[in-house]
Amino acid sequence: MDKGIKSFTKGIYNLIDDEIIPESASSDSQNWITKNGRIILVNGKERLGTEGVAGKITGEIFGYKTDGSKVHWRKKGTKIQYFDGTTWQDTITGLTLDADYSFTNHSSLAGTFTFAIGIDGIYKMNNANPQSYCAMYDSAINHKGLAFINKGRMILWNNPNNKTNIYGSHLDLQNILAGYYTSVASEATTSLTGTLAFKASGATRNCFNVRITLTGTGEVFTEGAMGTFVGSLGGTGTINYITGAYTLSNAGVGTASYQWEDSNINGITDFSASSTRLATESFYLPQDVGGDAILNVLVGEDGRYYSVKKQSIYSLEIAEDDLKFNNQVYRIELGVPSYRSAIAMQYGIVFLNTANKEKPELTILEKNPIGGQVTPKILFTQFKFSNYEYDDCTIDTYDRYILIACKTKNATTNDTILMCDIPDQTVSIAKYAGRTFAKSDGDLFMGSSITETVYKIFNGFDDNGSTIENYWIGRGEMLGTENLKKFRYLRLLGQVSANQSYEVYMNFDNSGEQLVGTVLGSGSYVDKTSPQTIGSNLLGEIQIGGSDSIDVYNYICEIKLIKIPKFRKFNISFKALSYGYVDINGIIFNNISVFEGKIPSRFRQKQNVGLDGIHILDTMYLTDESLNIIVTENGEKILITN
Repeated sequence: MDKGIKSFTKGIYNLIDDEIIPESASSDSQNWITKNGRIILVNGKERLGTEGVAGKITGEIFGYKTDGSKVHWRKKGTKIQYFDGTTWQDTITGLTLDADYSFTNHSSLAGTFTFAIGIDGIYKMNNANPQSYCAMYDSAINHKGLAFINKGRMILWNNPNNKTNIYGSHLDLQNILAGYYTSVASEATTSLTGTLAFKASGATRNCFNVRITLTGTGEVFTEGAMGTFVGSLGGTGTINYITGAYTLSNAGVGTASYQWEDSNINGITDFSASSTRLATESFYLPQDVGGDAILNVLVGEDGRYYSVKKQSIYSLEIAEDDLKFNNQVYRIELGVPSYRSAIAMQYGIVFLNTANKEKPELTILEKNPIGGQVTPKILFTQFKFSNYEYDDCTIDTYDRYILIACKTKNATTNDTILMCDIPDQTVSIAKYAGRTFAKSDGDLFMGSSITETVYKIFNGFDDNGSTIENYWIGRGEMLGTENLKKFRYLRLLGQVSANQSYEVYMNFDNSGEQLVGTVLGSGSYVDKTSPQTIGSNLLGEIQIGGSDSIDVYNYICEIKLIKIPKFRKFNISFKALSYGYVDINGIIFNNISVFEGKIPSRFRQKQNVGLDGIHILDTMYLTDESLNIIVTENGEKILITN
């Protein structure tokens, strides 16, 4: 008789006994993912720039330029930096040490901007000139806190002066005719380098649509929002939209025309309003039930703003006329532990509900197909989320996964990423110390929770130069019967790269793991005639190639089992040993023999138990049927009267 696991589709089931979980599930694993019917060794990570000192990353995002290229931003320690492709460069310094910052992007007629908002203020960077910024905070106009931009308005919370209020800025109408932008014509320029005059009258201003004409030659320098000039006679130049500084390759007296904006005046960072508020102006609303701070604000599927707190969630609906507000408590006894423990995604708002600290639950606020109301639903009920701590939790999405950066029990910093696959409803565990995430062109980047370092993760075949620590443990397999049994051969199927290998262990009736064999990528059972080239990023639907691509080969390995006991159940486990790719897509237990319905031999001597719980080794009957002697484990003889 043979029995097998034809595919792996269930991920980790650790909430119930391992004997009753699905046959293709894992009772526990680390750094193996379940995908497309296989279990696959997770990819590694690669550091961006040099290793940072002890600390953590407290904010991260990719900003965009008008040509679609990107700028990678982060906050570490007291600095906001951008990555120039080789090195992290300082843009802003002197910020509060290790304070969390929110990053948010905004595009307008004036350019493509990334804003950083935190306890120190609001900072505006044009991604064409990442080395420069405008400090936008003005206590008479706006606030400090955390924020994001949605539908042309900045939504802000966590104001140090009032942590239970939600704030909205002016709408950025981007209307040239209405005077939101100021135009300048025929401003004199006199040399190869200079600074446009707008900046001298306002530190929070930035310019755009710059055009410089040289009087003598008639050469016209124009720019395309990328910070570079192209001259009509072959000249070149640069323009810094934040500072107004420019350079030209050809000298001469000329004139400049351009526009400038100040988003503190009727713009995205203007939180002022008329005494009688008008449409498109800023607002603030109290959300103070329970008295605890708003930790995050997210946009639901219904377009409302949902403010998540530790013990409640608020809902804010803004009418189309921008004059009426429906601000109310949406739910109590739902809540989150930290700022980054909730995210809005295509399916709804996903968050770690820790209102009941003893039973954390991954929950989604999704539209009910009947009635269209947003309702909470618990996700991944097969997984024991209470095995982890979430006081510094971060939730994000990547491809088909919800990622949860969290701590194992008693850890001081995040050391685990739970990978929750929504379409397949599986959970896998990756051991990475993450605190922030950012995505770009199919790649995922992680800010560390233990050093001031950013990594590209789930990419490549090594852990920043080391092998990937891993294990995978199957269910308590009984091969369909409670009877004792044995099997002689174990067959394993999958794909492996030439330099990779993995060990196979068996644990019979919880007696401890024993090594039963090793599968080698160089083994004779590996089909080297039909290689498949795969890339270094295997989490997405498309396997992305590149410099880390590798050839993998199909294998069918048969292991003969020697000196194994008769067993009631067993757990099979795997451990990859080297660098490279490996997956397992099937297991066959071959030549199964079924025996008597006894319990395993190592338990039998303890099973003849008396009514008083004493383990009985033997019974000696006397001629008088009313008497007998029982011999206990320690050899003591006891006379029993029936």
